[in-house]
Amino acid sequence: MGRQLKRVPMDFDWPLNQVWKGYLNPYSSQECKSCDNTGLNPATKKLYDNWYGFSNDEEEWIYVNPNRRYNNKAWRYHITQDEVDALVKKNRLMDFTHIWDKTKGWQEKNPPYHPTAEEVNKWSISGMGHDSINSWICLETRAKRLGVYGNCKYCKGAGEIWQSEKIKKLHEKWERQEPPEGQGFQLWENTSEGSPTSPVFASLEELCSWAENNATTFASFKATAKEWRNMLGNDLVVHKEANAVFI
Repeated sequence: MGRQLKRVPMDFDWPLNQVWKGYLNPYSSQECKSCDNTGLNPATKKLYDNWYGFSNDEEEWIYVNPNRRYNNKAWRYHITQDEVDALVKKNRLMDFTHIWDKTKGWQEKNPPYHPTAEEVNKWSISGMGHDSINSWICLETRAKRLGVYGNCKYCKGAGEIWQSEKIKKLHEKWERQEPPEGQGFQLWENTSEGSPTSPVFASLEELCSWAENNATTFASFKATAKEWRNMLGNDLVVHKEANAVFI
């Protein structure tokens, strides 16, 4: 939901479109620039980038059909048998090792089936392929085989750097604080951490009348005062476009 109703005091004074201070944790870390927030040492990070083809000097796009192509330089399409074995061990290739049963769900094939690297690579090229979990399993397997697997020496694998352990503990203990409650009606957005987007009104009807001309339900779409009243009353602001519903 991108818009929501909040009840705040009539004299509630906070800048519109500015994230409420109670939603921002004041104790924060820095992103580790050395590893681009991955937590990996340089050699492992290079393999990570090559999985997607990010760090290759050249791209080699191959078209499977007019609407689908893949970068032949990315090793996600050229994994090895030991990497396939690691994926099977983690139950990450169920398209090969299991059969879907409408009543029982995924059932292991009998006898068990273990795919080859060639089969998996063809599958990766022609379908949805590997997700981020698969990428990390393959990355660890390949980096360990090459003897380069390890964490970033600066962030120790965290991907972020804290000024001190004290700041980190304060960050972990911090709790989100809602704005004060009251009799007023105010429209808020929660596409970010959350901020007020309207003045405070004495009644829901006044807020809805204002929203009809001054607020959107989704993107640039607007709604009537009556529609706003129904949506805010149900705590669900939506925009409908044909059969599509945007929340």
